[in-house]
Amino acid sequence: MTSGLRTGKMGEDAAKEYLENMGYRIIQANYRDKQGEADIIAYDGEVLVFVEVKTRRSTRCGTPGEAVNREKQRRLTRIALSYIARHKVPYRQVRFDVVEVLIKDSEAKQLRLIKDAFDAWPGYY
Repeated sequence: MTSGLRTGKMGEDAAKEYLENMGYRIIQANYRDKQGEADIIAYDGEVLVFVEVKTRRSTRCGTPGEAVNREKQRRLTRIALSYIARHKVPYRQVRFDVVEVLIKDSEAKQLRLIKDAFDAWPGYY
């Protein structure tokens, strides 16, 4: 496993534990379909949440959340629509969150949840 993959895995594992401690109920991690991959799918109460986890070793090039650009937002929106259709999820409120993870000395040192990080809107995907 490359250094980048190890960093990403470490961040995703830390994010899952962080979200569970905040009361999220994790449904699936690393969900993949032809649209791409969603890092974490969870419920926050009755809200279905698609979570993008961004892990970095420093903020030298910006915060991890800043890497969730419009293309990543479009991709996650398409994945969410596909997941909801494929799994016949009854209508619920859907939200897109981002978890920023900063790693230092092979350990997650700082995590930050950005709730409702972006909106999906018609024509966006």
